[in-house]
Amino acid sequence: MSHQALVTVILAGLVVGAFGLFWWVGSYSDRVFVGRFRTRFPEKTLSYTGDQLGELVQSDLRMKYVFPILFPLDLIVMLALAGAMGAASSHWLNQIRPTAAWLGLVVPAVYLLSDLIEDCLLSWLLLHGDPHAAARSVSILKAITTIKLVSIFASIALTLVAFVGWLFHSDSLRV
Repeated sequence: MSHQALVTVILAGLVVGAFGLFWWVGSYSDRVFVGRFRTRFPEKTLSYTGDQLGELVQSDLRMKYVFPILFPLDLIVMLALAGAMGAASSHWLNQIRPTAAWLGLVVPAVYLLSDLIEDCLLSWLLLHGDPHAAARSVSILKAITTIKLVSIFASIALTLVAFVGWLFHSDSLRV
């Protein structure tokens, strides 16, 4: 197996592992939320109101949401996803178009930063337990979540495009 093929197998394994971790943390979180709220709605959707967020920040679930769901579990997931997709897409882009390799780092970095900001704001709201502050923060939280969702989907697309581009690159399939 060529060096490039070995690196690709390792990078693809890291990406798959990061998404496995993402799935596991999501399943754990859903079990925590079941019967109390429909889901971790502030992180997954934009269709909630200030009143719903206010209800969440006053719930008995709020401390469990901050720890262990947001910190450390979601932090570990965002680092794994951004790191794996950033390393993989940057490496593959570098093989097919070296001048575009920076894109493989920037897009996952935007995801990481927006997810971290979202978690910090959400944690602050949950720790303070003020429904009025939560209601006032809904538009800001939704804007950050929008950036996070767009950038994670862009990171996934970029990683897939870089991988497919690498596959069809002339020297990539040598073993």
